Amino acid sequence: MPEGIEAKYTLSVSARLNAASGPPTITEVGEVAAIGDISYADELDSEGEASFSVEPENLDPDVADRLRDLRALPCELNIYRNDIVIWRGPILSCQLQGPTLTINARGLLYYLRYMTLEANLLYPTATDQFVIGKGLVDAYQALARGNYGIDTSTTDITSGVTRIRNYLYKENHNVFKRLQELADIDQGFDFWVSHSDRKLMFEDEKGSDLSSSVYADSSNIDNPNIFWSVAADDVASEGIAVGEDPNAVQASIVGVRSNTTLRNTFGRATVFQTADDVTQQTTIEDHAQRIIDSRGEQIFFPSPSTLVVKDVEPSDFSTGDAIQYTYKIGAIGTVNVVRRVNVRRVMVDSNGTESLELSLI
Repeated sequence: MPEGIEAKYTLSVSARLNAASGPPTITEVGEVAAIGDISYADELDSEGEASFSVEPENLDPDVADRLRDLRALPCELNIYRNDIVIWRGPILSCQLQGPTLTINARGLLYYLRYMTLEANLLYPTATDQFVIGKGLVDAYQALARGNYGIDTSTTDITSGVTRIRNYLYKENHNVFKRLQELADIDQGFDFWVSHSDRKLMFEDEKGSDLSSSVYADSSNIDNPNIFWSVAADDVASEGIAVGEDPNAVQASIVGVRSNTTLRNTFGRATVFQTADDVTQQTTIEDHAQRIIDSRGEQIFFPSPSTLVVKDVEPSDFSTGDAIQYTYKIGAIGTVNVVRRVNVRRVMVDSNGTESLELSLI
């Protein structure tokens, strides 16, 4: 078993002071000393999470004051690796078990979960999907004390893919959920908030092909944890999507797509999905296409936990990047695939030794 890398980790807590208009003031108030392991994770198109434990009697007084009432004194966690910020986001909960206080945080994208549209947001003509995504966040952050410091000033607005979307506030449109839906359909995109500068980022596909330099194989995989399946809903030669108008103004619309190659080899297998609030034919057809695109092969999830070695560090890659995965499964043979990183979780022990858990797609 190769030995892991020891890195210097520093944790701190920042105060978030919201403003009547414009972004909040974020000010670091003090460091915290973790006991035991630190865990932090980034997830593609989601907010990720972090947790660690402390001895409450040893907390910095200013930090302790904020943790006492997270509603009145909202705050954020900052994680530094070798003096570079590599993760940050709101502290959501604290749990005392015996003498140990565990602190749980989520990534900066979590702020979008607080945002539910309070007025109609209408894009009745073809509009670039990046413009729509940015508009969802801007609409809420323009409200009194609705700005959580998510910086959209440089968000790319030129995806080249247009959509029609009409969000009526009475339909209960949560910004995070709508952004995920917009990003997840055929020809969608990836989105995240940069830890370093809080900028909202959109890309057609996040990440780079690092398969020639970043790898997981028998030299650094501790637990291969490989799963493959052709269970119902895992494969689909036929994709049927139905869009429902919540106001019943128009009849349901249907999108149908087929994968004849898979049908000929595996047999006919149909997956049916409904999509609330979808009223455009092109959009529902995108949903149907996504069904068969994501189920054209057997489901294969290599999710190794790996020991961080000198040639693979957490800073070498991020979610969205494609890495090489190679592992021999006895007589079944060697799996050798290139997969994108969906979740990257880093665990750090009290000595600063790191280990990784990866979910690949």
